[in-house]
Amino acid sequence: MTDRLPKPREDLGAFRAYRTQQQPAEVRLQANEWAEPNPVSRYLTANELEAILLNRYPDSGAGKLRTILADQWRISPDQLIFGNGSNEILLQTFLVFGGAGRTVLFFTPTYTMYGRLGQITGMTVADERIGLPYDVDAKRVRAAIAKHRPHMICLCRPNNPSGNAMPRDAVLAAAEAAPESLVLVDEAYSEFAGESLLPLIAEHPNIVIAKTFSKVRAAAGLRIGVLIAHPRVIEIFDAVRLPYNVSTLAQAVAAKVAATVNVPERVAFITREREKVARGLSRLPGIEAFPSVTNFILFRHRERKAADLHAAILQHGVLIRDVSMWPGADNCLRATIGTPAENDRFLVAIERALSPVRA
Repeated sequence: MTDRLPKPREDLGAFRAYRTQQQPAEVRLQANEWAEPNPVSRYLTANELEAILLNRYPDSGAGKLRTILADQWRISPDQLIFGNGSNEILLQTFLVFGGAGRTVLFFTPTYTMYGRLGQITGMTVADERIGLPYDVDAKRVRAAIAKHRPHMICLCRPNNPSGNAMPRDAVLAAAEAAPESLVLVDEAYSEFAGESLLPLIAEHPNIVIAKTFSKVRAAAGLRIGVLIAHPRVIEIFDAVRLPYNVSTLAQAVAAKVAATVNVPERVAFITREREKVARGLSRLPGIEAFPSVTNFILFRHRERKAADLHAAILQHGVLIRDVSMWPGADNCLRATIGTPAENDRFLVAIERALSPVRA
């Protein structure tokens, strides 16, 4: 047997797998998931499961799911395409509009997959460092476009990990300053903020919007991502996407989820709990918490190192996310909003981590 292995591209030779922190913990607030259990039995009966045939390929158009979402979002069904999670939707976008000799622009700190996918697809990565507070305005967007002349612009709105939403006119500035470039608006958390930019697509067909079932719809395990775009742009995606990329079972459950989940009720719950967590953090000495309209809060201690504080909180049974290695998120930690009991546990854990003697 030989020890020789096939060689990847040189720029990917030292690439590392994407990982979320997975240490054992009683309370897990590290992945921006919906914290309450959401079993599949809530959506499909035994008889409905019997009707799902695994020997046949899935409906490649996701017909029932497509109809429900088009009605809810007040768009045409031919504006939708589906993927195995929003990350597959992002990958499809980079495969279609990226590649060698092309540039992707984004503003950090933001979702790290944009940079990873840019590198995977051989693009030039233009990282405009904003830092914190995360203030991306129209002027900054236009200047960055003039500087980098990107073929793709990725805007996370609301932004992960900062938790705030850039102004609407910043997105419009991107679409208008680069009319032949793709403007990808990642709306994974838009329901929590109460605003979507879907209406902009009609007048700006270079805008595409990615959504997910992993956040307010509490179905991260289902792996359903959605891309909304102008019908002519959807035709481009439809021509290159993998066939049958969303399973029959996932489509059936997703249709039930889409039809039954009370989104306003869930948003109101997250808003109440987020405000409670924000108040609790504001009372702690040395903590700087950033305003959020999402289901998570970004914060840092003005003196204590993020890794040290992260470990100390974990010692009290609560796992949050250390994002201090993300570009522009220096020394920051991110906590998902969980159940009321989990949020109380988190606040107790961080208070004890900061005051071990008093605890």
